[in-house]
Amino acid sequence: MSIVDVTPVPTRWAPRTRTVPVAIYGNRWCGITQLIRRALDRAGIGYDYVDLDEHPSVHARLEALAGGRLRTPVVHIGGEWLMEPSLRQVQAALARHGVWL
Repeated sequence: MSIVDVTPVPTRWAPRTRTVPVAIYGNRWCGITQLIRRALDRAGIGYDYVDLDEHPSVHARLEALAGGRLRTPVVHIGGEWLMEPSLRQVQAALARHGVWL
C-alpha cells in the first residue's frame, strides 16, 4: 500500500496487471531510480512512480519512514520498503514475492 495520496504516473511500457504491488519514489535526475524503472519496464513489471520533485510533501513522510535522512529511491514491493536499493536488492525483493526480473 502506498503511503501517499497522489495519483501515480502510469508506466509507459509495463502492463497494468501485476503479481505484486510495486511503487517507486524517486527523482527524474536520480540515476538509480531511472535504472530500476528501466529494468522493470524491460521485464514488463507494472509499477507506480511518484516523482518527489513534483510531490515534495511526500518527502517528509518518507524521511520519517527512513528514520531521518531520506535517500532515493525508495521502493515499495509487496509490503516491503527498500531505501536506496541497488538493482540486485530490488531483484531479490521481487524474487521473494515470486516475480523474476
